[in-house]
Amino acid sequence: MLRRAVLAAALLPAPALRAQQRPLRIITPFAAGGATDALARLVGARVTALTGQAVVVEPKPGAGGDIAMQAGVAAEPDGHTLILGSDSSLVRNPMLRPAIPYDPERDFAPIARLVISWYAFAVHSSVPAQSLAEFVAWARAHPGQVNYGSAGPGTLAHVIGAMMAQGLGLDIQHIPYRGANPALQDLVAGRLQFYAVSAGGLLGLLREPAVRVIAVTGAARRPELPAVATVAEAGFPQLDHNAFYSLAASARVAPGFVDQTGALLGRIMAEADTTARLRALGFDPAFLGPVEFRAFLAAERVRWRDIIARTGLRLEG
Repeated sequence: MLRRAVLAAALLPAPALRAQQRPLRIITPFAAGGATDALARLVGARVTALTGQAVVVEPKPGAGGDIAMQAGVAAEPDGHTLILGSDSSLVRNPMLRPAIPYDPERDFAPIARLVISWYAFAVHSSVPAQSLAEFVAWARAHPGQVNYGSAGPGTLAHVIGAMMAQGLGLDIQHIPYRGANPALQDLVAGRLQFYAVSAGGLLGLLREPAVRVIAVTGAARRPELPAVATVAEAGFPQLDHNAFYSLAASARVAPGFVDQTGALLGRIMAEADTTARLRALGFDPAFLGPVEFRAFLAAERVRWRDIIARTGLRLEG
């Protein structure tokens, strides 16, 4: 017990020490059972194991992550609330969804990038396409007959679908869900024909017989699906995008909370067992501390502004 107390004193911000009985909340933007839920629970369990601080994962799905982000903005800046954010909520949303009720640059203090999640381009088995090129040709020949899913408006799956519709001339319909897991379950059930899904936490469903993965994002083929070509190999490098997941706090928290929590998360993400468990879920560990994460976000915002300006990308539905 003495060793745990010393470790907590070294790694946890003072406000958390003053109220150990009060749990740390991790607010997640999508429904339980998906990628963000699995990631938050894994990290939360390690926080508890190292420090004794109880952690509660609180899914607040809906509106493409807006509900969770609003809850993060409204939370007291007392060191008891973290928000699990992503590329959509922290980078693209202000560019593609100008009416969002928060400002990611003004309202949040970035703490750490945790993982990068590769994407699987998947079709229902009833779709007679074995490759991404074959799917594009089939969808072009069947206008209005393809529904594609996403974890909500503005998420990367929605963006990829919009890029395919607008850039490749496909008449496909966007169906938003409250998380990746329910959308992928509808693909398994045949209610969707296509889904570019974040693979993290969902490898089991991607291996269902009713699902066929026709391409993956990233620079190299995935060891989980070695026979599946990358999006670039398939001839569509403009669709090669990955998601990241991260933790942030209210911008009003004390700077010391950000630095100390970042150090704790860095320790957790450096553990061999944590890394192995994340990879088994389909995540690529990619830790960045507070300073490096802020620089990464700035660069990503520049990159996506260029993509949107160059392609004229817009989101509908």
